[in-house]
Amino acid sequence: MIYDVPAGWELKGLQEISVCDPEESLKPDSIVKQINLDKLIPHQKYISGFEETRFAGKGSKFRNLDVLFPKILSALIGGKTALVTLLEDGEVGTGSAWFLVLRAIPQVSDPDFLYYLAITPWFRETAFKALEGTSSSQYINAAVFLKNKFPIPPYEEQRRIADTLSAIDRKIQKNLEACNKLEEILKRIFQIWFVDFNFPDRNGRPYKGSGGAFYNSDLGEIPCGWSTGCLSELGEIVPGTTPPRHISDYYASENGYPWITPKDLSRQNTKFIADSGVHITKKGFHESKMHLLPRGSVLFSSRAPIGYIAISSNDLTTNQGFRSIIPKDGIGSTFLYYLLLNKTREITNMASGTTFKEISGAELKKLKVVIPDPATLSLFRAQNDSLATYQENLEKENRTLTQIRNALLPLLISGRLRITGG
Repeated sequence: MIYDVPAGWELKGLQEISVCDPEESLKPDSIVKQINLDKLIPHQKYISGFEETRFAGKGSKFRNLDVLFPKILSALIGGKTALVTLLEDGEVGTGSAWFLVLRAIPQVSDPDFLYYLAITPWFRETAFKALEGTSSSQYINAAVFLKNKFPIPPYEEQRRIADTLSAIDRKIQKNLEACNKLEEILKRIFQIWFVDFNFPDRNGRPYKGSGGAFYNSDLGEIPCGWSTGCLSELGEIVPGTTPPRHISDYYASENGYPWITPKDLSRQNTKFIADSGVHITKKGFHESKMHLLPRGSVLFSSRAPIGYIAISSNDLTTNQGFRSIIPKDGIGSTFLYYLLLNKTREITNMASGTTFKEISGAELKKLKVVIPDPATLSLFRAQNDSLATYQENLEKENRTLTQIRNALLPLLISGRLRITGG
């Protein structure tokens, strides 16, 4: 690849600015923090967590501020690159053998700059060119990859670039942490109200804990005034559609109806979804007789796999891998979302199929559920919908911040936009 090298910058190889797969020692059977690919969120700088385990003698080893870059094709496509920040000073962690570990060299390269370099389009492009192996299991040939050179600014300019981009990523991370905390709270509230039956009674006391009356239903003991029924009584269950792929006029990258697939949900770490990389044109929508899901619909993947759930932030469509639910008046998206979350295992057990399991719309409609009385549902919405709305707003802000960071990234890392000292 040919680069324009800005004034004052130099073309340098990775081995000139980092230690690749640095040597570290761990005692066999010692307890270590293990970070595998599943702990890396696509296109997210910070790692979601770790597992404590006994070191088995295999895998990559790293310390805080090392960059984890995927060597295997699936993770490379998925954008799983991260900066390690969750270890103690001097602590060595371990993880997947499919990580290329890049460690910044003091006063030569900044760790955050090294991370941002690793997520640039041209860095990833060189990684794709260094892939080898079978089509089902391709991985980076590190020896070939490390021969590549990139335009690198002086150390102090690296720090200014990294500080600018890191400020955005820190805000994204704080928003994510707030969303996760809100999610814990909402899950717990749903459990207390609709599983433990300790929703507030007329006097604001826990219903079951204060001696509230129950009766025997076909789903066990439930509060008096509540009933049982089918999922179809809570909302309209709508199938998704895939217009014929060979008709190009049906598809667009934008300016159409967002078309969600289960893969879209697998790539995001959010509760709400507003858009996708593929849109359906008005022509494709009408000629394929598709359903438009209004804002607040609950998307539920019905196959490959069963159980991805999200709430639509605007009108959109889905492919045939979904059975989505449009809540009826008085039910609310938040209640329906957590109901499906709690019923996912039961729904999966209802599914059938040989190649892969699938739950049909007819079967999903028959799913037996406990239906709270309208007053309790109304109180739940009044007290908790604002928390879900706050989550949605934080996720929306993160999408905007991500767009800003992604726009700045290639400009700053290429030197087309310079940040002067001061």
